[in-house]
Amino acid sequence: MAVNARTEEFQHIEVFDKPALFTNGRIARDTVPKGWYCYDIRGSDDDPGELCYMEENVVVNHAGSVLMPEKLAMPKSGRLDVRDELGFLDEGDMTLREFCEAHQLPYPAENMKFHIRPARPEEAGLFYAQHPEENKRLGAVGCVRMDFGRNGNEFWHTWWPRGPEELNSPAFKAELQQIVGKLREDVLKSRFAMERFCYDHGGKIDGGYVQNYGYIVETERYRYCLRCNPSPGDYNGYLTAYDLAVQRQNMARDKPLVGRVTYANGDTQEFTDAEAFLKCVREELPYRPTTGFRYEVLADDPSVRKQVDDIVFDLYGEENPRQLEEYQKMPDQGMTMGGIK
Repeated sequence: MAVNARTEEFQHIEVFDKPALFTNGRIARDTVPKGWYCYDIRGSDDDPGELCYMEENVVVNHAGSVLMPEKLAMPKSGRLDVRDELGFLDEGDMTLREFCEAHQLPYPAENMKFHIRPARPEEAGLFYAQHPEENKRLGAVGCVRMDFGRNGNEFWHTWWPRGPEELNSPAFKAELQQIVGKLREDVLKSRFAMERFCYDHGGKIDGGYVQNYGYIVETERYRYCLRCNPSPGDYNGYLTAYDLAVQRQNMARDKPLVGRVTYANGDTQEFTDAEAFLKCVREELPYRPTTGFRYEVLADDPSVRKQVDDIVFDLYGEENPRQLEEYQKMPDQGMTMGGIK
């Protein structure tokens, strides 16, 4: 299994008088920071563990891998003999961050990987200014307003907050900078590049007096909505950021309850997720005599009400005689054994 270059604990070495990091395992190439270099070491046929040659990639007789901030010049043979050029420094295990600190090197920024997709028509509202209450509900952090200047090759930008200042955290600022940096390599490179990107990727959205295009990037914590207007004479881009954690909390809070359960000790639990509610009823109902478990079905969905009754009938070894069609006709009626109507 390949190791992560950022989290692996390496051995500190020198190779060709250059500081480097060594591990016996293979280093996952997609974890190697930009501007750093990874090489494999080949062992001998007689002793695969012997460190003999350094190459770009070794399949057979792999004996270790090296991570270093300097690129080595490879000969035409594609290998460097390291038998007399590699020395281990007796300093214990060392991470990439500790190596950077020891050699006064800047710790490399994370390799930002994300997928940008065209917006769907129903998502158009996310790309425009919202009412303050809607900004709050959606977890809006703020918006970067951008234009490419008169010649189309400049890059001017301003930040407009749309949410509480605490959402504009150092972690968010760092990620936003990386997102903008990656977008600057393509769609935000110039007005012409934006025009070409929109032509190639679609993403037309309604709104504005000229045609706008919308694209969405999602990371673990944030959603970035990029509105593009490649026409000269106006702002060319708006990148609105939403905090997904805040958004999910608000949506969960606003989501209607499907059920509520109580216990004899006074504990109460409310559910907005039907599967979670049904799971709770299924697991807790058999212990009702000792726990005082009671349930209340709050969902209007006939299928949920029927599934609750199915669970109750099954507990007593019987089959629910009522079909779903009966619940659809009479959604307010249902078996409430062990529950509250």
